[in-house]
Amino acid sequence: MNVLETEGLVKSFGGVTAVNDVSFAVPVGQWLGIIGPNGAGKTTLFNLLSGQLRPTSGHIRFDGADITGAPPHKRFHLGMARSFQIACLFPKLSVLDHFVLALRRRHRRSMLRAALSDRALRDEVDAVLAVWDLDGLAPSTRTDELSYGEQRRVELALAVCSSPRLLLLDEPNVGLTTSECDDLLNRVRRIAQDVTVVFIAHDMEMVLGWSHRVLVMHFGELVADETPQELLKNELVGELYLGRSREGCGA
Repeated sequence: MNVLETEGLVKSFGGVTAVNDVSFAVPVGQWLGIIGPNGAGKTTLFNLLSGQLRPTSGHIRFDGADITGAPPHKRFHLGMARSFQIACLFPKLSVLDHFVLALRRRHRRSMLRAALSDRALRDEVDAVLAVWDLDGLAPSTRTDELSYGEQRRVELALAVCSSPRLLLLDEPNVGLTTSECDDLLNRVRRIAQDVTVVFIAHDMEMVLGWSHRVLVMHFGELVADETPQELLKNELVGELYLGRSREGCGA
């Protein structure tokens, strides 16, 4: 069963086509990496998947339902969560406020103040903070007072604690060391074992190590959809992305 499917996705900005006829499917539980040079259309594709942009043409299906025109908040309530390339938090809200808002999907709270007074919900927030090694932070700490590494950890914990079926990660390794990034992704795999993950990265080692399958984009088009093992042998990808000449591939 596929949790996510795209069919003929196109996104044009004036005379520029950033995403051109992109079709793929992601089975439940799979980790799909997306790579490509700068300007390949990766972030535009992500913005189409998460609802920040609407496609010029084509379709997006989530759990078999067409969500092409659904706004981001609708996709979130259906079970889609996203992190951004740069940590995207509310700088003046506390760590506690962020997690209470994230957990509203499960608790159906309509007012932040009412949620903050719920002891069970506060206990759940404390448990989430402990799992992500954030329990050393004062819950009243504003997110603009956190280090960059702590902000990235908070953002990923927020995405996972909403119990998504699909998690979109836009360059989760930005600003982190390899060990810090591996630690975060290991936590995702351990805490949300059944979640399907689609992520963008420039780090080839990370992509090969964490993906069941890899999409390669170039000038808005998919030029490869392969396993990591197959990708290493792909001469076109070696030329376009890895900077390897076709003549040198067999050397």
